[in-house]
This record gives sequence, structure tokens and C-alpha cells, in this order.
Amino acid sequence: MGSSPAAHARLLAVLATTSRHPLLRGMAKLATADPRLEEIVVAGAPATLARPGRAWPCSTLVFINGVTAQGRRHPDVQRLARALARAGYLVLVPDLTGLSRGEITARTVAAAVDVGCAAAEWPEALDGRIGLLGVSVGTTLALLAAEDRRLAARVSAVAGIAPYTDFVNVIRLATTGTYPSGKSLDRYPVPAFLGLVVARSLAAGLPEGADRDLLRATLATVEADAVDPLGGLRRLRRAGLSPPALAVLDLTLNREPRRFDPLYAGLPAKMRASGARLSPLAAADRLRASVELASAPRDKYFPLAESLALARAAPSVRVTVTPALAHADPRITLRDLRGLAELWGFGVRALRSTAA
Repeated sequence: MGSSPAAHARLLAVLATTSRHPLLRGMAKLATADPRLEEIVVAGAPATLARPGRAWPCSTLVFINGVTAQGRRHPDVQRLARALARAGYLVLVPDLTGLSRGEITARTVAAAVDVGCAAAEWPEALDGRIGLLGVSVGTTLALLAAEDRRLAARVSAVAGIAPYTDFVNVIRLATTGTYPSGKSLDRYPVPAFLGLVVARSLAAGLPEGADRDLLRATLATVEADAVDPLGGLRRLRRAGLSPPALAVLDLTLNREPRRFDPLYAGLPAKMRASGARLSPLAAADRLRASVELASAPRDKYFPLAESLALARAAPSVRVTVTPALAHADPRITLRDLRGLAELWGFGVRALRSTAA
């Protein structure tokens, strides 16, 4: 199943099934067996399970989507799950703790590890191993799960698009619109939505109590496309807030690059330690699985340098750079044959590597 021709055939089936062209979708349905979908709970996480229409055991994939309010029920996520099942994979798409709300914490990572461990125990899982797939923050979570000592030996490979690998860099990006380049900072403006995700993640990482509840509630109803997603935080009364809550407010509302480092240092030590645990780069020496990553030359959320830094730190990581990506979405056009070839090569390697 890991041969290159088979990987090409599987990728063709995936692309045809997810295509918006009715003829391609029809051909994929004729050439492949219908998948069987069911809603289950795995390690406490609600999940969609897509079974291939053939005998098992087979390669098992855990797919982790990015931050979206619809979670696993997002139409694109559901289409991809069906497409991978048509290509012969058993596919599990969990809703991890906090992910749909944009609250990325150690609890989110623990949920990813728990789901991965449970999936590897299934009788359908070939050789008791799984592949991890991700998009955007979902790729980051897949990498973190693969680094966890409970799961690392059972991960055949990780593949994903446009991750971040250093959470501190992400906070800096979201708040100041700058990114480290050597000893200087380069301007790298990002969408306001990233600031909302960072603020929600930091608020959720506060110690339990009234302040955490207040900050989370203030951010909970903000729309993803809000022009000023942190306006509610600016309007909060600071009197009576705890030092950790004030530190989070000061950091998330700051826009001056020179103030970032001292403000980040003002976070409680436990929160800074949690930031390291949310950074695949911090534990790159524990990454043993084969890793295939792809990113645009200038991604709108996470700079290419995030993936390249991980590749320098872990020899098992390969990075494909292609303009045929727009963050999590492919830009497939016949006018850019080179980009298309790069994206195709990444897809083939990803599917080949994740075949247990």
C-alpha cells in the first residue's frame, strides 16, 4: 500500500472526490467504494468516523482541522474525510477540547494524544499504528501529539499544511504584526482573527476563577470576521482584576514591538511554560515520525520560517514550499504548472508516508 503508484492513485481519488467539478466527482464514485460514516465518541471527544468500503485492517488516519466554529462538521472537513475513506483509509476526525472555539491549550494537546492512543488500539488500525494529518493549527496539534511519549512510537507519519511551531512567535505576530528575522524584527501583518485566537488561548490558560471566566466570556461571542475582535477586552474595567489577568490583557492589547518581550515575561511562569508545551519546536528532539509539511512562500497567518525552523531542528521533517497554497486552501490552476507539481508531490509523499 505504500508504493508510489498506489499513493498517486489515492491522491487522484482524494482530489476527484473533493473537486467541485461534477464529472470528476462522478468518476471518483464509479471507481471507488462508498465510505460509511458514523458519529462516535473517542476518548471523550465527539468524532466523525469514515470507514472505507473494503475489508480491514487498513491504514488509520486521525485528521485534525484548524480553528473553525463548525469543527469537524465543516463541509470541507467532511468532504476530505469522505475522500480519504474512498482512497482506502479509515479516517477519524475529532472535535478536540477548545479547538472549535479557538482556545488552544495544553488540554487541547492532551485530547489529541488521547484520541490518537485510542485510535491506535482499534483492531482496524494496521500494525497498531496511525497517521496524523492536519491543517493550520491542526497540523501543529498533530506535531505536538506525535512528540508525546505516550503516542510517539505508534505514529507512522505526520503530514500537514501551514502550521506554526513556536507559540511565542505567534503571540508576537498577532499582537505586533512583526516576526523575528535574525536580530531584527520584520513587519508581517496578519488577519485580526489570529489575535482573537491568541487572546482566547491565553485567557483559557489563566488559573481557574472569576477572572478567567470574565475574559473567556468577553471573547466568546466575538465573530471570526470582526474588525475589532479585542474591543471588548479594551473596555473591561481593570480594577479588581488579578495580576495574571492584567498581564494577559496588557500582552494581548499591546501593539508596540519593543514592549513585547517584557510584557511576555510578565506572564505567570506556568503560562510561559504552557506556551513552550504548545510549541512543536520546543520538543523537536522527540519527533521520530516522518513529517511532510507544505506552506506558501508567504502564508497569511504563519510564516514559512515556522516550518523551516522545525526542519532544521528535526531531520525527519521535510518542507514543501509552493505558491499553490493559500494558507489551508489549495490554489489549483493550470497556469502554474510548477506550483501544481509541487503540491502534487507533497500530496503523494504525505499519503505514502501515512500508510502504516
